[in-house]
Amino acid sequence: MIKQLSGLILLLLLSACSNPENPKVIVPANSKPTENTSKDYFAEKATVKYAQHFTVTYHGNYKIVRTDATFYPRGKKAAGEDRSDVLVLVQKGTTAPALEGPLASATIIPIPAEDVAVNVQHSESFLRELGLVDRITAIGGLYSYDEKMRNKAHNQEVGQIGYSWHSPPNLEVLLERKPGLFLMTLASTAHTESLDKCRQLGIPTAAVFDWAEQDYLARTEWLKFYSLFFNAEGKANQVFAQISSRIEALKTMAAQQAQESAMWGYYTSKGQWAMQISSFQAQYMRDANLKNVLLGKVEPDANGTQILDTEQLLLHGQEVNHWIIGDIHASPLPKEALMSSFQPWNTEKLYTNMGRVDHQSNASDWYATAIVRPDSVVADLIKLVYPDLLPDYQPVFMDIYDKEKPLN
Repeated sequence: MIKQLSGLILLLLLSACSNPENPKVIVPANSKPTENTSKDYFAEKATVKYAQHFTVTYHGNYKIVRTDATFYPRGKKAAGEDRSDVLVLVQKGTTAPALEGPLASATIIPIPAEDVAVNVQHSESFLRELGLVDRITAIGGLYSYDEKMRNKAHNQEVGQIGYSWHSPPNLEVLLERKPGLFLMTLASTAHTESLDKCRQLGIPTAAVFDWAEQDYLARTEWLKFYSLFFNAEGKANQVFAQISSRIEALKTMAAQQAQESAMWGYYTSKGQWAMQISSFQAQYMRDANLKNVLLGKVEPDANGTQILDTEQLLLHGQEVNHWIIGDIHASPLPKEALMSSFQPWNTEKLYTNMGRVDHQSNASDWYATAIVRPDSVVADLIKLVYPDLLPDYQPVFMDIYDKEKPLN
């Protein structure tokens, strides 16, 4: 009963922080506009080159951020459901623009944010690259690869609001933590109601759609999106430039080699394999100068993957040179009588992308830092396939697959 009353009090307090005339205008406590001039408050600006699902424009004391995504039925290539969002990020201490015309549906969020809640692992990694990880006040749960962050969650130093792929955010925890910003990865249209509810409760909430990008560099460029809420565009531009420049150098280096063939995919059980056709993983192979033997022979689903049966895999992949086969979601492989039909099994050219896994915590850095640092993924592949090119490099996320000691 006491807990329920406490939650009710928090609800009333936070509801009072929202604009009574427009619940999409979030007013931070003890904040009063002091000026509203034509001064440019944002000397360092983000420029978007690859990302297709967010844009930003600058207007003196505020930024207009537009995001969008299409939600497709899982595993099917069918018509999807579109979702878009408009944010007006207003410099604290200045007056917000009127929400009319093109901004009629917008949500106002004061910036820079002092603390932030997130509901996916890789959001932590984006903030870490920006030097803002210490501002996190709530995370999805205990699957963070960062041991320090897991310990904070265990010790209730940061809240646990639930992961986007499994459930809508826990509003009670958000109300208790009172984050200055909630970067809510909206992974399902079923959670849209929670997005609206967060805003109604006075929680400054932005919908994050980085998962909608079809190119790995485009997804990494969402580093700039995260930076917008902290006026950290300069840092984001710098880090992203380093990542993209390194990838270009690696691609140029690998392109000088005689191309090897490869495939990427894992066993899901019952004679079926989840194979990468045009996904991020397939793009990593492309940029490491590996010929994807399945590309052009198998039609990908909306996520760039496809489920193949063993007969299909034998048809297209029996003579492939290299195989990235290890994955934390994989089922135990079929018996050697079948696996020996594939050349990489016999030549010890099997690899895994699970080089950084904490099995005890069920946490993998592949779903966190690897998304933000694809340059290291490309470097890992080059090291494994063309080892003479990077003689002193130690792979970060990938490794040789140990047939005698399966990862799972």
